[in-house]
Amino acid sequence: MGVDFNVVYKSALGRYEQALDSVKLRKSILAYESRAISDVIPGFEADKLEFGSFAKENYAVLFVDMRQSTKRAHDVGPEATFLTMHVYLTALLEIVKYHNGKVIDIMGDGLMVFWGGEVAREEDYEFKSTAVKKAGLCGRDMLIARVRVINKIVSEKKLGPSISIGVGVTFGSVVVTKIGVADTYDVKAFGDCVNVASKYANKATNQVLVSQKVKNEWPSSKNGKIRFAPSREKGAYILESGN
Repeated sequence: MGVDFNVVYKSALGRYEQALDSVKLRKSILAYESRAISDVIPGFEADKLEFGSFAKENYAVLFVDMRQSTKRAHDVGPEATFLTMHVYLTALLEIVKYHNGKVIDIMGDGLMVFWGGEVAREEDYEFKSTAVKKAGLCGRDMLIARVRVINKIVSEKKLGPSISIGVGVTFGSVVVTKIGVADTYDVKAFGDCVNVASKYANKATNQVLVSQKVKNEWPSSKNGKIRFAPSREKGAYILESGN
């Protein structure tokens, strides 16, 4: 059973309506927790790590961000941008939730999401092939949500031009470390696969670009509908879903 995009639509529309009420009432609807969002890096907790220490682990990494978001924000203005972001991020986060991804960072209109690691292997039997498949299918479903949820609401509510996104997916070794000072710190993830996933997301327009390793590790199945087409980006393939 796949993603129920009607449920995603209702969730995104509900968040839009909450945001719209916030605009009308001049109050914020966002609640922030004191802990770092990066605490969700599987297997690592900020308060248990020492400053300067690090560990290596393998993850499937997904980056997604909006194309020409700065220009769009300038053209439509702050109120429409505020409302659009609630629709956009809610829809993408619902897709991540469905595919059991761990949101590592929300960066403006971008998300970084991880799958895998030792904890996932031990608790969920999420091995390499499973992690890359979940990441790739999450990217595919984000593209579907862009059309069937995000741009549908953007059009219905007259929030400006349609939105385009780019998605990049890689797999590889990630260094996790604690950075900051006693009262202000975070757990951050660094690695070539993180940089490459970000680069792929920036190069893609309404596509999912994946690395050679993702292509190689993708589990094969009889009558499988996922295929990988060459792209113009060196080392990258376009993930395509057949009928």
